[in-house]
Amino acid sequence: MPSPASVSGRWSSAASRSSRRGPRITVRLAWALSVLALPAQAENWTITPSIAVGETLTNNLYLTSTNRTSDLVTSITPGISIDGRGGRTSLRLGYSITQNIYARESSENNRQQGLVAVGTLEAVEDWLFVDASATISQQYISAFGGVAPSNANIDRNRTETFYYSVSPYIRGRLLSSADYLLRYSVSGTNPDSQVVSNTTTSQWLGRLNGDTRWSALSWSVDASSNSANYDVGRDRNDTRYGLTLAYRFNPELQVSAIVGREKTNLVSREDETNNDSGFGLVWTPSPRTKLDGRVTRRFFGDGYNVAFSHRMPLSALNYSASRDVSYQPAGVTNTGQGSNYDAFYAIVAANNPGLAPEAIRAQVNQIVQGRGVPADGSVVNGYLTNRPSLQTQQQISYALLGVRNTLTFNASESQQQPLGVVSGLTDDYSLANEVTQRGYGVIWGHQLTGLSSLSLSLNQQRSLAKGSGAVDSKTTGAYLLFTTSLGPRTSANVGARHVISDGGVNADYTESALTASLSHSF
Repeated sequence: MPSPASVSGRWSSAASRSSRRGPRITVRLAWALSVLALPAQAENWTITPSIAVGETLTNNLYLTSTNRTSDLVTSITPGISIDGRGGRTSLRLGYSITQNIYARESSENNRQQGLVAVGTLEAVEDWLFVDASATISQQYISAFGGVAPSNANIDRNRTETFYYSVSPYIRGRLLSSADYLLRYSVSGTNPDSQVVSNTTTSQWLGRLNGDTRWSALSWSVDASSNSANYDVGRDRNDTRYGLTLAYRFNPELQVSAIVGREKTNLVSREDETNNDSGFGLVWTPSPRTKLDGRVTRRFFGDGYNVAFSHRMPLSALNYSASRDVSYQPAGVTNTGQGSNYDAFYAIVAANNPGLAPEAIRAQVNQIVQGRGVPADGSVVNGYLTNRPSLQTQQQISYALLGVRNTLTFNASESQQQPLGVVSGLTDDYSLANEVTQRGYGVIWGHQLTGLSSLSLSLNQQRSLAKGSGAVDSKTTGAYLLFTTSLGPRTSANVGARHVISDGGVNADYTESALTASLSHSF
């Protein structure tokens, strides 16, 4: 078993900056955009170029506990967003590239790209569809290395990661009594690090569902086949099929019984076949409240997926819990607008039932941007892995929208255990047989005037290793941000932060910084 020091050296050697590997990422980006150009016939386009210039004055550029280095970092970020919608196509794309320039440590100058793109195409009317998505993001290599407060800091535990997904599918009606769906999906995760494996996953999914002569009773037959290929180690396969019978007692309550089988080699080299049976529940006591849960007995024990949501006139509460196989962290594949954005969207939509989606999105954008509240409230970063894992996860979020004040609270916990052994592989699971990450974040936003706002956020993330190589790291931060509008398309902000990190592998540091940014959309 490697020592923490040897693992630390592995992480440090992986920290090549994107300025030295731009051509590889550029090729990947071009590929992603060519895939997402499928819906290029959208009837209505909104194309918005932008430019932002930021300054960060930090007293600990390298996030170290000794020999701290102060520096002034200039970040120049051109970007473009595209939102197109038509009768049979849609595209939402945001791309930016940031050039970080260091006043003292000029050898660290680097470029970092960011991409979130989602496209859909109805290739054959009401039958053949194609979904495609891609991201470029900064992802952590280890749960126990340093957690950086911003992309301006030099963090050897982070690497630029490209992800893509393409999924064609057909759906339709069969014999006027059943609906069918057949989908194929292929996705890839490509980190720009030699110590983290590239991953390619593919899935076939088929579903047939229908009603019976008894209106309260419905049925579905599902089958899926998953394949995961890692550059390091062997291929993993998992096949599941089953029958679900659902009975609706009344409009508010539906229960279901699930009977199935699963064949997999995720744990051992040989295929193992197990029962895959359980039950489900959907309870909707009112239009504002919903509980949806599903529990099955699988090869690793009980697997489940539970979601609860409750909406009040000016607030929203959401809770989710799951236990399932994970191939990569959710941050890599996340193409949504963000948990805070989704919560405010639900509140605005519920209070304005006749408002068009475009108008709702405009109001939500004004809320998150005008009050300095990030659209994404994620508080646990996750980390890249070289093998599948069993992930048990809980998340809770609460959002309150007032006339001049907003409040968001997010908390989550994730436990991951490796599935199977990979000979000669060194990663977090070499230190521990279980990794737990938990965190919380609170953000208060206040509208000072029609043009200015103030926000205060507190967050903490903790990573714990369970096993002979126990490691415990914790990062806590406080952030203050003043935001003002200088014109219809121009905004500015100034901020301050203080971050404390302790434990982990070379992750002890304190950092204070002042920030300022000016952005303009064309």
